[in-house]
Amino acid sequence: MIRTNEEKFLKKLKENINIESLKGDEKIFSYVNGNYLAGDNEKYMNMYDKLSFWYDFGEKWIGLLRYGNTISEMRKNLMEHLEWKNGISVLYVSIGTGKDLNFIPQNVDLKSLDFTGIDISRGMLKKCHSIWKKRTNLTLVNCCAEDLPLKDNIFDIVFHVGGINFFTDKALAIKEMIRVSKSGSKIMIADETADFIGTQYEKSIFTKNYYRNTDFDLSEIQKCIPESVKEKKTDFLWNNRFYCITFRK
Repeated sequence: MIRTNEEKFLKKLKENINIESLKGDEKIFSYVNGNYLAGDNEKYMNMYDKLSFWYDFGEKWIGLLRYGNTISEMRKNLMEHLEWKNGISVLYVSIGTGKDLNFIPQNVDLKSLDFTGIDISRGMLKKCHSIWKKRTNLTLVNCCAEDLPLKDNIFDIVFHVGGINFFTDKALAIKEMIRVSKSGSKIMIADETADFIGTQYEKSIFTKNYYRNTDFDLSEIQKCIPESVKEKKTDFLWNNRFYCITFRK
């Protein structure tokens, strides 16, 4: 028998999508289309799979030693850019381990949200599931951001934090985020600035091989957002280490 949360999620999916859940109680739906793994997508999928086990530990302790509480303050600031309220439908693109869910405003009941999280890394989703399975009504999907197995116009909030800088097809990923959001809904896209990528990821022993000879220009992301959107705004957070673009469909 299909459980209630699975039943709700299956209603959202496109027709004729073959969904395969993991064994046991790890309810992570798989829909990774190999056509979208070319280029950087596959490289960074493998990176995050390898980093997933210690990812939160690294941010908590290494990040705390280097940046103090400023990372948490930045995440809280990001969540404040969105319009949270009980009972809405939410899509988090590149949810990772779900760290940002800790910073959703405290007056919001997480279990009231119809929450879907997608990520290209199965390893990160497994970690997210282990942390959040009892605290949220969260459905997790292993897929590429450029190919969301979701119907049009179904989410009140769509947001992405971290990753789009090196998506294989940034424009298509943004088009997909807009497609699945409801008319008038708030969309947020946030990631590291080029300076922070150079000082952090290109120098870290854990990530430098993945970021060697990379090139990122924020204007590329901004040009991918259609002129038809409303209230487009770009903010810089965390001493210009992070950018945050918001707009309405």
